[in-house]
Amino acid sequence: MFQLPELAAGQTTTGAMEGSAIAELSKALTAGYGTDVSSLTGGSALRIQSLDKTMQATIQENKHFRLFNELAKTGAGATVDEWTEQSGVGGFLGGSTNTETGTIDESTGAYARRVGLVKYLMTKRQVSLVSTLGNNIANSEAVEQQAGAKQLLTDAEYLSFEGDSTVVPTEFDGIYAQIYSGVLAGQVDGGNILDAQAQSLNSINLVNQAAAQISKRDNFGTPTHLFMSQLVQADFDTGLDPAFRVSLNNVPNGGISLGSPVVGIRTSWGNISANPDVFINDGDQTVPFQVTYPTLATANTGMKPTLALAAASDASSMFAAGQAGNYYYLVTGLNSKGQSDGVISAQQAVTAGQKVTLTITRSAGAQETGYAIYRSRLNGTNAPSDFRLMARVPSGGATTTYVDLNRDIPGTTRAYVLNMNPGDHAINWRQLLPMMKFPLYPTNAAVIPWAQLMFGYLRITKRRHHAVIKNILPAGAKWRPFGV
Repeated sequence: MFQLPELAAGQTTTGAMEGSAIAELSKALTAGYGTDVSSLTGGSALRIQSLDKTMQATIQENKHFRLFNELAKTGAGATVDEWTEQSGVGGFLGGSTNTETGTIDESTGAYARRVGLVKYLMTKRQVSLVSTLGNNIANSEAVEQQAGAKQLLTDAEYLSFEGDSTVVPTEFDGIYAQIYSGVLAGQVDGGNILDAQAQSLNSINLVNQAAAQISKRDNFGTPTHLFMSQLVQADFDTGLDPAFRVSLNNVPNGGISLGSPVVGIRTSWGNISANPDVFINDGDQTVPFQVTYPTLATANTGMKPTLALAAASDASSMFAAGQAGNYYYLVTGLNSKGQSDGVISAQQAVTAGQKVTLTITRSAGAQETGYAIYRSRLNGTNAPSDFRLMARVPSGGATTTYVDLNRDIPGTTRAYVLNMNPGDHAINWRQLLPMMKFPLYPTNAAVIPWAQLMFGYLRITKRRHHAVIKNILPAGAKWRPFGV
């Protein structure tokens, strides 16, 4: 069993693929006999055709795993990882006063037993023996090994924000899922999730509110990091008045040179570093699965559900007059293998103050563990490219009901205000197994196969020390849910 030396302590390495390139590179690289350079694929593309032996790649690098690189890496002693979360010291404010000889009231701290489940990130890779023998542009096995490492790190970074084990049981829960479940259980204040209501984050108002929420009495946290999408960072860089840019002692060069990006935000509760993260989805990255991965969606057609809609008035609806009109809905079945192609509804008219109830009927094969729900633009078309993800929900059995109150707005993004102060131990990566290479053995082919493994999950031990700003619509968003 050979363990990658640079990853033995939970560190990261370089070189990877994205999208369909991962699927292609996971196949055996074969050398072939092609001579037309423009048509070379697989292992044959690594053969020397000129004196330039530098392989060019447009892929994620170590610097892109901004959250994972910041997370402290600690060991998990078992696949079921347990700890106790304390949310109070007991008693009430002023309740410890007494007379000189009075009976002393008993108080007990508030504790909750929490459990985290280690999840298994794995990828199988292989190259042909022949591809390792030639004088190639790059070592085929090394290239694939780097690609495998980057695939696992990509998933670890992405799932740390978006993972939800109730929807896909093989995923670990990300930041939003853990905070949201805490709010539903009454263990986290609802104010830890703030709503931008389809406005851009071009001021520090909501960030300041999040910082105040994290730091308030009963939470007692210290905000240190803001993670956001590229377009949200762009809004800060272009929209924040330079007069409000002050020197910060914990960011490079103070962060105040003319025209410089916003690299940090100073609040009364602490300096918050700004971290644009490519793995936080902007709206255009939430198109239906079938648009980005048509082959996989077709292969998963057996998970395609059926759909019925009904609109009715609801006092808690957030459909305002300016958002009333016609919408389409697209729903896919999903599991750890991806999503099916979507079932598209008829056009649904929605008036101000209404809700839309989606009744999703499970596919005949019943292989889906959840559903992805997409909605069109206001008065948009029913073309799959004109939908954006609104929510992922777990399967409720034979039928699943989702009520659209316009509280989760498609085409928007989220920002995460976190306490990553090492001394507070509020969030970390718990690993049962650091990334390693596990040799496999060929059966009837001249290939070199192996698996790359990383076992762990994101543990948030102090959920009240973190906040999420949802429904952010960047100024640069091309697709706009309400057409303006």
